[in-house]
Amino acid sequence: MPEEPHHKPFSKPFSKLKRADFERAPVWEWLDDAGETVGEDEGTDESFVRATDHKRIPRVEFGQFIVSCEMELKDSTTMPGIAELTVAQTEVAVQPSHVFLLDRKLQIPGVETNRLLARYTKQLQNFPVAWRLAVCLEGEAERRSGRIEGSDMTQVVRAGVEMLMALRGLRR
Repeated sequence: MPEEPHHKPFSKPFSKLKRADFERAPVWEWLDDAGETVGEDEGTDESFVRATDHKRIPRVEFGQFIVSCEMELKDSTTMPGIAELTVAQTEVAVQPSHVFLLDRKLQIPGVETNRLLARYTKQLQNFPVAWRLAVCLEGEAERRSGRIEGSDMTQVVRAGVEMLMALRGLRR
């Protein structure tokens, strides 16, 4: 019997992932087969990810996943986002990577990300400060969460301005 279309693996480049993709499947995985085809003649490469049917993040010997999560901003607003997860036997590393503003995928940390979030929420210096996965890891009852360090780009911008001013002073 042919497989139903909604169960068919769905692959696309990571850069093309949208908020709606994570509503369809909260756990995605990086493709490990560079020769796999997506459409009739479109090949994939290492930038492609595939939607999974996982309801929990599997404990595997080694796996890299893109997982739906909630991002908490400095003003306590929550927004959808994604984190990259690496599972290596008993070790799990979580790196929050993007927040969705409407359907734009904004990188964390990022000066432009913080500017757009502040403008959207009408709160000065509003940026991601915490994350919470949308699903649990296999064998765990609670969804993992954590703080985001270094997403306040004020110091980075200040250092950049100081560097530009110093370079300008050298020109004189």
